[in-house]
This record gives sequence, structure tokens and C-alpha cells, in this order.
Amino acid sequence: MSAQTCHPNIVIICSDQHRADTIGSYGSTICRTPALDRLASQGVQFDRCLANNPVCSPSRATILTGCQSARHGLVRNGYALPHRLPTVAETLQAHGYRTHAVGKLHITPHNQGIAEAPFYGFEAVENSEDPKIGPYLDWAIEHYPDYAGYLIGTLFNLPTDDAYWRGKRDLRQEVARCREQFVKPHEISATCNWGYGHFSPLPEEAHQTTWITNRAIAAVEAHAGERPLMLWVGYQDPHNPFDPPARFRAPYAPDAMPSPIGRDVDDTPLPPHLRAFRRSLSGFTDHDWRTLKALYYGSVSFMDAAIGRLLQTVERRLDMRHTIVVYLADHGEILGDHGICGKWAYHYDACTRVPMIWRQDGRWAGGARRSAIIELGDFAPTLLDAAGIGAGPAMDGASYLPLLAGESLPGWRDHAYVESYNGAPTDPTPPPLCWPRTIRTDRYRCTFYADPAVGELYDLQEDPGECRNRYADPACRAIVDEHRQRLVSRLILRDYPLPERPFDV
Repeated sequence: MSAQTCHPNIVIICSDQHRADTIGSYGSTICRTPALDRLASQGVQFDRCLANNPVCSPSRATILTGCQSARHGLVRNGYALPHRLPTVAETLQAHGYRTHAVGKLHITPHNQGIAEAPFYGFEAVENSEDPKIGPYLDWAIEHYPDYAGYLIGTLFNLPTDDAYWRGKRDLRQEVARCREQFVKPHEISATCNWGYGHFSPLPEEAHQTTWITNRAIAAVEAHAGERPLMLWVGYQDPHNPFDPPARFRAPYAPDAMPSPIGRDVDDTPLPPHLRAFRRSLSGFTDHDWRTLKALYYGSVSFMDAAIGRLLQTVERRLDMRHTIVVYLADHGEILGDHGICGKWAYHYDACTRVPMIWRQDGRWAGGARRSAIIELGDFAPTLLDAAGIGAGPAMDGASYLPLLAGESLPGWRDHAYVESYNGAPTDPTPPPLCWPRTIRTDRYRCTFYADPAVGELYDLQEDPGECRNRYADPACRAIVDEHRQRLVSRLILRDYPLPERPFDV
């Protein structure tokens, strides 16, 4: 029996900063996502999947290892994932898979340059990260030279080591001039600068999302079938700067966008780091926020169209009864709600709740929805279980494979755990004062800090927008205590079981 017969092909599509409620199947009535809606109609959608650490690198490390940040060691952006734990790519490769990554991975710092194979179990890598340097940028400048100035002007987080640039065009020397000349004229306003979002002049065929999709399609087309395929497709969209092509931003007029929620709420009961971040963005006008939302929706729709094109090739080239397709995101985007944006240490559902959709024809019923609370840390053990391999003992997450089939899973946890190790770059609060730890249950989101006088409690049934912090409300003391005990238990049990002792002394 061949490896192809034993194990299904796997296509993982991971977007960046995609909040779940901007997908039609997750309830959006404004943002247009026909490809993802179709995927949900063909597969199983989890309505309550939460990121364990809602920042790019830590979350992706959790997705790939099944471990929490404290165990895998990549606690915030700027760290590299240590090699002490196997990734799903390494495990799948050891079981005969051809492992191929296209697009964003971000489990090493951007200033180290682009990833090259072999890379954490990926035997083929076509990497393109936030800074855009590498094969995508080289291709875009070669084929669309009229937009070279704009592309260079949008570069950031470039490698700082002179050795990286030896023998290459040192773009560090050109960014400031190109940004002033080719990017700033497209800004929303003087306050809401290009890094949040802007009116990109770049044609869609030259966009990073298009390049990633084309390379992923080529990888599927080239699959010969002698080994099962594990393809990781990492989109940079809809991460800021929100820069959809003109065709995809046209349907979303800023004036037609709903205003963000919670901006006018009294922030006195909020933690100090959240108040500080709100005030750092207080210069944004309502029009700025609405425009950002319109551009974000355009970015989501643009990526959705690209995913639709990719899935057409997957369906044509691979046996869908023998192929697992998963769509997920590393974290959400607050998008002006509560007067802030981005992700970081602000555990609103908009930041922590992410899409999670699985499809394998003939195995799981199409159009199914699951309400169980799951975590991104559960993805790796579930994927390995679904591939017929089984999860490793070092994982913090657990397999929810029975839930995919609509079966019960006795003893499944009734909450999600979320942690952060840093606030936004503009947040002046010193760590660890902005290192929240959250327990998210069916009804409540309760967030704790090092200072016991600081915390957050939201009744998601009565206050789904999380606008009324009841942490200090005497009537809620028992609820806070109950969630604190859940947190203590979760942190203690995270270290269980211990590795086997090598010596009995």
C-alpha cells in the first residue's frame, strides 16, 4: 500500500489577522466571501475557535506545534521558534509526506531575512512575509517596474544585518524616499497613515496575494501523487496595511460602513494599558475608522477570491475524498472597536476569535457547524489524528476529531485559555503589567493581570460587544473567583504529565 493510500493530502490555508465575523458563514452581512462560504457549506465550521496568543509569530508556532507559548518558547514577535519541539510539517514528513510551504510562515524574526528549505520540516519553501523581500518582490519589480517605487516604499521590518544585503540591492537606502514619493499620497489622512491602510495603486495581478496564490496553484499542479502532499498556504492578507486592489475596495464605501463599537464607552474601568492604547489612537476620526473598515473588508474579499481560485485547482487536481482542506487564521483584528486596532494584549473576541473550517468529502458532512469551544493549540493534534498518525505526547492541545464527525467528546474542556506577552508598539505600559491571562467560557470572558486590582469581566450573553467591564462589580465576585480557579487549574495542569524520569533517584 502506498503512502498516498495511507494518508490523505492536506492543504492548510492560513490567513493573517482575519476576524471571524467578517465571513458570510460566520454572520457577516456586509463583507463578501463567497469562496469561504462555499468551503463552509462543504465542510465543518467551528463557530468558537480562539487563538491562544493573539499575535502573529506565537500563534503560528502554536498552530504548527500544538503547544502554548510558554512551552514552545516563541512568546512574541521577534523570537524564533526553538527546534526542541517537532512541527506538524516535521511529523508529516517523517510519515512520508511531501511538505511544501508557500507565503507567510513568520516563525522566525523578519529581520533575519526570508526562510529557505529545509525549514522546520518543510522540504520546499517559497517564502513571502510582511517585509515582502525575496522571491515575490523580485518577481513584482521585474514584471511590474512601473510600481517598483511604490513596492519599495511599503517595505518595513527589513533585515538589519549588512551580511544579508551583500551582493543584493540594499533597499534600506531607498525606502524613505520611495515612501514619501509613492506611498504617502495614497494615505487615508495625516493621522491614519499608510501603515494602517491606504488606497493602493498596485494592480491585483502584481499583489503579494496573487503571487502567493499562483505559487500555491503551481505546487498543486506539480503534485505527482507518489507521496501525499502537505501544502501550507500562508496569506499576508488581511493584515495591515490594508491595501486591496481597486476592484475589491470599490464595493465598500466608507460612509456605508458601520461605526466601530465601544469607542464612546467610559474607559475608566479598563486596564491601564488598554486606556493608554486607546489614547494613543485618539486622533483617529470616525471617517478614519470607517475607511479602515472598508479597506479591511476589501482585503478580505480580495483574499477570498484568491482562495476560490486556489480551491478550484485543488478540486480539479486532487481527490477531494482523499484530501483535507483547512482554513484558519492566526488571530483577529479589533478594527476600531473600543477605540483600538490590531491585536496584541487586548483579548476582545474580535482579536481572539478566528475562523476554523475543515473539509474532506465523504468523511465529514458538509454545512455542519460546531459550537464547542476549541483553541488553535488543538489544531495540530487534530490534524495529525485526522491524517491517521496521532498526536505527540508533548502537545498542550487535544484532538477534537470526533467533533468533526458530529460525535460527542466526553470531558472536552468548557473554556479557552488566552495569554499575551506584549502590548501594541504604541502602548507605553511596561511588561508584565500588560501580560493578560484570559479564561473564555460559554458566557463570560474573564481576564487577569499581575495586579489583582486590575481585570476584565464581560457577560457575553448580555454584552456581546464587551463594552461593560464588570470585574470590580461586587455582584460578580463569585464569577471572577470561579474563572480565577479555572485559570489556576489550567496553568498547573499545563505541565502534566512530566517527561519520564531517566533515573529513579
